[in-house]
Amino acid sequence: MTNKINLVINLSILALLIYLAVSVKTLQDKVFPDPKVMIPLSSSVTDDAFKDAIKNLLIQKLQEVK
Repeated sequence: MTNKINLVINLSILALLIYLAVSVKTLQDKVFPDPKVMIPLSSSVTDDAFKDAIKNLLIQKLQEVK
């Protein structure tokens, strides 16, 4: 009985690992269609918004230190 339970658990883990590998490969194909170029998945964040977010984070961390 214990062997059957272990077999089911091992097969479930194997199935999850295969599913994860396929998902990662699909995501990799979306982000890196050409090995030399990376396409961002999120186009909603602009450079200015990113710079502002980083500045605000740094200011917040500096104020926490004081």
